[in-house]
Amino acid sequence: MQQFKNYFQILILIFVCQYAVAQNDFGKYQPFSSYWFIDELLEWNPNEDNNVKFNKSYLPLQVRFIDSTTQVNPELSTKPSVVSLIAPHTTNYHPSQGFQTVEQYAFPYWQYIDYLVQWGGSAGEGLVVTPTAFWIESAHLNGVEILGTVFFPPNVYGGKEEWVLEFLQQDDTGNFPVADKLIEVAKLYGFEGWFINQETHGMRKEEAHLMQKFLKYYQEKSNGKFKIMWYDAMIEDGRVIWQDELNHHNSIYFQNKDKKLTDIMFIDFGWSETQLEDSHKRAKALGRSPWELYSGIDVQAKSYKTPTNWKGLYKNGKPYTTSIGLYWPNSTFNIAKNKQPESVYEEEQKFWNGTILEEEVPAWQSKEWKGFSKYIPARSVIKKLPFITHFNYGLGRFYNEAGVRLSNKEWHNLSIQDILPSWQWQVDTTVVKASFDFTESYTGASSVKIEALKNTEHSKIPLYKTALQLSGKEALQVVHKGDGNIQFVLYLNNGLKYNFKPEINESWTTSSFDLSHLKGQKIVKIATEFSGKKGERIYLGLLAIKKKSKSSIKKSKISVTPFKKDDSLELYINIQGDELAEFHNIYQIKGTNKIWLGKTRSTDYYVAPFKIDKNKTTIKIQVVAIAKDGSKSKPSNKRLLMK
Repeated sequence: MQQFKNYFQILILIFVCQYAVAQNDFGKYQPFSSYWFIDELLEWNPNEDNNVKFNKSYLPLQVRFIDSTTQVNPELSTKPSVVSLIAPHTTNYHPSQGFQTVEQYAFPYWQYIDYLVQWGGSAGEGLVVTPTAFWIESAHLNGVEILGTVFFPPNVYGGKEEWVLEFLQQDDTGNFPVADKLIEVAKLYGFEGWFINQETHGMRKEEAHLMQKFLKYYQEKSNGKFKIMWYDAMIEDGRVIWQDELNHHNSIYFQNKDKKLTDIMFIDFGWSETQLEDSHKRAKALGRSPWELYSGIDVQAKSYKTPTNWKGLYKNGKPYTTSIGLYWPNSTFNIAKNKQPESVYEEEQKFWNGTILEEEVPAWQSKEWKGFSKYIPARSVIKKLPFITHFNYGLGRFYNEAGVRLSNKEWHNLSIQDILPSWQWQVDTTVVKASFDFTESYTGASSVKIEALKNTEHSKIPLYKTALQLSGKEALQVVHKGDGNIQFVLYLNNGLKYNFKPEINESWTTSSFDLSHLKGQKIVKIATEFSGKKGERIYLGLLAIKKKSKSSIKKSKISVTPFKKDDSLELYINIQGDELAEFHNIYQIKGTNKIWLGKTRSTDYYVAPFKIDKNKTTIKIQVVAIAKDGSKSKPSNKRLLMK
């Protein structure tokens, strides 16, 4: 589609400009995420790539559930879903484990998507792009499958026919070496598969047939473990003609008789209501679910101001033709007024929850952006104890631990984003405002703030969809501060609910409530009820349901490689930790002061340049392991000799 190709050109320009600003912030030893041209991928040896250890995800995909009894609309089907194609950075020079700024995109609405594609690739950088480790881990924490991208650009933007031929080459035994490499990479890095976007012109029936053989080979070799998402561009005779529907020209790449060639398909953006209805019917005729089709909405340029044919997607208040494919929903970051977390999150809420546009629009365009939270049931992974959240958004202007400031540096690392509330926010917004606050935090750099816009009594604010079976040994623990009143409400699967009311102070306070009387019960929803006069507010810094006893976790074995230049130091840290460790916190110890340097789920972590006293002969580094229930190990210390 011509519109898409124009946007792609803009995308390249934006990326170049972003990189021109950001590149000088990277340290000399900064590891980057992987990307290749086809020949480079075939020659790639992970044992010779120093960045591999920083690009692996160690967090398995968590299992999701949908409980209709706690849905906002119990009548909604759980089959339709959303795929999000995000392009948060350039293809090249994408830091493996995060940034030293808050001015990067973070995603807070995982509960409404089933797939995330880290979109990228260009003729000038590379065609095969893996998801970065921190996006993999944040997706997996929320039960979302994540895909890398294989992108063959249109010829006018540098696409070459030989790249497609390289991709489709077979060896003497009929194997497809590139398919084997794609499976190898996904397995090694720990993600679920690939989005294939073939838009290079010049292909013939022979290449179309080879592509179908390639997809069949991939499906057989991956044995259902790794997926392929196909983009609606190439048709059955090899030409690139966007169909805007599933039809006889492109269905051969989706399903070939009794063989599934691709798991899901992204339909290009120019569809009509009739085309989606026809796509729905054709998928069924092929023996496939129509919800495995994702109808594209290109929101790159205008975000939630994009004119959208909602009639093709929603009918009678629910999806009725296909699932939904979002191209570049990270445009909420682009349109945010100052790129700070507060303004970006404002735009996110409008995008996902729906909004009425303030500006005038053409007569044919609706002023309503319907969003997705009213039409797609919230998914959840909260079904195992312990459950702990600090409402950590995954970025910050500082870092606190138990209310104590340990760093004043900006950071962005979605690997340590907590599971965020399932409903953001189901409350009367004329009376109460609930949001994330990026100036107050108990642990991390954010909290949930609930504020009375008018005098209010018992305003209900649902937080989490859960399926937590209690053994009788657990407690509810909350950390809070403020000047309003709040009580926490646990809803059980037997229809009963229990209220727990802490005493509120102006400083962070921990309240713990015994749950032994709920032995054998299942918590299906966690909510709050807030009361206060206009202007009163409560901050939530921690919410946990866990055993009253702490677990024992051994301290880690660590090795540290320093890279010093004048008064600046970079570090590679290898951590061999207890199997109970969920995270490791990394600090610099200066006398009696502890300075936070980072936090990781990985065995290998890179610490970006930080200032040191160049006259100091030694630097002390400390690592502390943290278990799932929040228990901490004894510190592991390493004293580095500075030369």
